[in-house]
Amino acid sequence: MHLLLSTVALRPYVFVFLAVYLFVSVVNFGLRTTVIFTVLTYAVALACEWSSVHNGFPFGLYHYIPATVGREIWVFGVPFMDSLSFTFLSFASYTMALMVASPASWRRLDLKLFDTRAIRRSPRVWLMAALFMTMIDLALDPLSVLGERWFLGKIFWYDPPGPHFGVPISNYLGWFFVAAVAVALFQFLDARLARGKAKPLGVMPRLPMRWLLGPGLYLGIVGFAITMLFVVGAQTIAWAAIFIFIPFLALVANTLTRPGSEATAEQIERHLEDFPYDTDAAAPVPIPEARTAPRLSED
Repeated sequence: MHLLLSTVALRPYVFVFLAVYLFVSVVNFGLRTTVIFTVLTYAVALACEWSSVHNGFPFGLYHYIPATVGREIWVFGVPFMDSLSFTFLSFASYTMALMVASPASWRRLDLKLFDTRAIRRSPRVWLMAALFMTMIDLALDPLSVLGERWFLGKIFWYDPPGPHFGVPISNYLGWFFVAAVAVALFQFLDARLARGKAKPLGVMPRLPMRWLLGPGLYLGIVGFAITMLFVVGAQTIAWAAIFIFIPFLALVANTLTRPGSEATAEQIERHLEDFPYDTDAAAPVPIPEARTAPRLSED
C-alpha cells in the first residue's frame, strides 16, 4: 500500500487521466465492461512491453533505467504506470473514432450520438481508433525520451535511438499493434457484456455532454503532451505535433458540423432499437424551418 501511494504521488498526471477514463467509460459503457477492459488491456500492454525490453517486439528494443525502483511499482521490470497508460489512451481514441463514425445531433452545446451496436464493433471504428492512438504517441514518445527535463525523469532509452526525434519507427508500429488489440478487446467486451435491452450498471444516459467526455480526454492528453514539449524547450517537436493535429481536428469539426450531418429519424430509431434505455435520445431533434419559395405574381 505504501508503494502504491508513492506511485500515485510520483505520477499524479497518470492517475488523473486514469480517473477521468474510468468515470467516462462507466457512464457510457458500464462498470463491468470498464473493469474487465482495464485489466485485460493492462495485461496486453505489460506483455508487449516486457517482450520489447527483452527481444524488441513490438515497439523496438529499449531498456528501462531502474532509477525509481522502491519509489513506484514495477512489474516484471516495467513501471506499472507505463503499461497502465494504455488503458485510457486506447479508450480515448476509441471514443473519438466512435464520435466521428456515428450519426449525431447538436442540442445547444450538447452532442447526442445515435450509435448502434454494429457501428460500435465496426472495422472502420476499430482501425480509426488504432490510428488515433498512434497519433497521440507522435507527441508522447518524443516527450518521454526527454524525461530528464521534466517530472517523468529519465526512465528508459532506445537501443538504438530512432529517426523521429530519437524514437524508432518500430515504436509507432508497435503502438498501432497494441491499440488494435486493445480496441478489439473493448469492442468484444462491449458486444458480449452489454447485450440485451437492459441498461448496463453505471451507464447514465441523461448525463449532459457524456459523449463529448471521451474525446475531451483525448484532447486533454494531446494538449498535455504538447504543452510539456514547449515547457521543456522542445519547440520543434511541439510544432511538429501541432501541425499533425490541426488538420485532424479540422476534419473532425467539419464532420460534426457540416450541413446535413444531423441524425435522421431512421438513424435515431435504429439507435433506440439497440439502446432503448437511452430515453434522452428519444427526445425530438429540432428541425430547421423549411424555407418556401416566393410566389410569382400572376401579372
